[in-house]
Amino acid sequence: MIGTIISDRYKIIDKVGSGGFADVYLAQDLKLQRKVAIKILSEVYASDKNFVIRFKREAQILARLNDQNIVSIFDWGSFNSSYFICMEYVEGLNLHEIIERWGIINPYRAARYAIQICNGLEVAHKNNLIHRDIKPQNIIVTKDGVVKITDFGIAKLLIEDSTKTLNILGTSYYISPEQAQGKLLNYSSDLYSLGIVIYEMLTADVPFRGGNSIEISLKHVNEKPIEPSMLVPTIPRKLSKIVMHCLEKNPAARYESVSALKADLINFIENKPLNIEKKHLTEKKQKETSLIKKIANLKIYGNKTKTSEENLAYESTGETLDKKNARKYRNLFYLTQGIAIPLIVIFLTLFIINFLNYNNLKAELSYTSTPEIINMSYQSAQNTLSSMDLKLLKEGEEHNESIPEDFIISQSPASGVKIKKNSSVKVITSLGPEESLDVIIPNLIGLNVEETKTILENLGLNNIEIEWSSSDYFPKDIIINQSPSYGKSINLKDKVVLEVSSGKEPLLIPNVEGYDLMNAVSQLEAMGLNVLITKIPDKTLAPGIVKSIYPPAGTEVNINSNVTIYISTSQDLIQVPDLTNMSIQDAKNILDLANIPFEISYTKVAYDVQKDIVLQQFPQANNFIFPNESIMLVVGN
Repeated sequence: MIGTIISDRYKIIDKVGSGGFADVYLAQDLKLQRKVAIKILSEVYASDKNFVIRFKREAQILARLNDQNIVSIFDWGSFNSSYFICMEYVEGLNLHEIIERWGIINPYRAARYAIQICNGLEVAHKNNLIHRDIKPQNIIVTKDGVVKITDFGIAKLLIEDSTKTLNILGTSYYISPEQAQGKLLNYSSDLYSLGIVIYEMLTADVPFRGGNSIEISLKHVNEKPIEPSMLVPTIPRKLSKIVMHCLEKNPAARYESVSALKADLINFIENKPLNIEKKHLTEKKQKETSLIKKIANLKIYGNKTKTSEENLAYESTGETLDKKNARKYRNLFYLTQGIAIPLIVIFLTLFIINFLNYNNLKAELSYTSTPEIINMSYQSAQNTLSSMDLKLLKEGEEHNESIPEDFIISQSPASGVKIKKNSSVKVITSLGPEESLDVIIPNLIGLNVEETKTILENLGLNNIEIEWSSSDYFPKDIIINQSPSYGKSINLKDKVVLEVSSGKEPLLIPNVEGYDLMNAVSQLEAMGLNVLITKIPDKTLAPGIVKSIYPPAGTEVNINSNVTIYISTSQDLIQVPDLTNMSIQDAKNILDLANIPFEISYTKVAYDVQKDIVLQQFPQANNFIFPNESIMLVVGN
């Protein structure tokens, strides 16, 4: 595929990924001169009408979503008996790769990532779309920390007939209980999956594992996950509560919308009370009030009933006067009891309410808001905080052009934040403007760049700019030129520009397409390149003619780099399919259809998700082999 031009516009540069149904390539948009990602439906599925419809649906769905946290789509069409989607090329790693490389993600960074995912899901949900496959592999993080949601392949319009795609579930580690049971879905299903993604960011693991997808799905339906803060004690309790609220089995018990989830994530970052905590306290207070009323009513009506029953008994039996008087005194006792008990209940209720209000007031009085002390002298700030039962803690000092010496530059917490009395407010104070000093620039030409940086920093010069240039004379990392030049006097704040050698000019790969084998090899080896040869069946050309070269002609490479030339042959060869990242069963099916024999080599893996997955293959994809020549599959165990 390298060098192939699709739709007379998109030139394939490199393969960047492969999934179960499609391959993704980096391409150059020749019209707009920008990098794009091209997703091509695998030939195996291009003849299946259902997969083609699903592939086209993904393009249509992405086209209607316009948000910085969702991968944009530019084009869609057919190509070589298959279909392609042209979309935004995002440089970065997906969350699965980030967790795999560095493990647990800092809780506050995880919350910020989750907020951006919520932004993308808000747009999808406003367009009546449920993603249905939110997982770390579908969340890409750019180098600038921008999160992008991708792969809307099984996304679904909420207004559509839900029976059409019940057979498409999503990934078992991240599906909601209702999704696992094949029930009708709503937006809450995405919130459950997002809850598991946050769980994995915080703990580097998913809440449920099992031997197969059915076992995992049953755990989603029946088992309660362990709280993240119990697995990793450094996870803040509030964030753990947010995750567990997302993972409620009943969709109605989760956040009512992705906006509500985002609001609580923001509350967590800003150290504000969570909305779910407020709601819980309100419901608890309502239950307590209702219980008190029921007790009071039960006492009043219970005594009235008993008195009425005794009066009826008296009328029916015709009791004597003494008995009648005794009955009156007894009734008076019951009446007094009926009045006294409710009064006692009311008194106790008021006492409890006042006691709670007193405790709340006491707790409130134990907190105060931090004042604005920036641009205030250290002594004044200390007096101000002391009057509010707060302490001043100096964390450091730094030079500042606009703030006088011993005045406050910054404070933490910021002004207006509620903190407990007797807590400390941390500050940075000013050392005043930095003294202006001049130094003489030494001769740096011919020195190593790292050695030069140390020399300049020891002189107090920290504003250093590096410019790289190729050089046939100076070795790599050696200073070619300097500005200011040797002997000049400069201020400590001035910039020093160093021109550093990047080594010899890289080689440009020539175009040898159409050359015979001997001429092509001679020319490339004379340039100092190592030549690898691969045969491609083509009966339209004479054997031994170069069909293509990789890296493509015009690519910059270093001396002694490997280049592969693809030469024509009249022999019948078979192209090796790309099987990496597939399950071993899918790989076997594809190889059986192509009549390609294979061998399996198992290797131990660290992640359960890599079990029974093809990690490598030999020969690699797109190479050619002879009929009945076997390939080797390296499979996770």
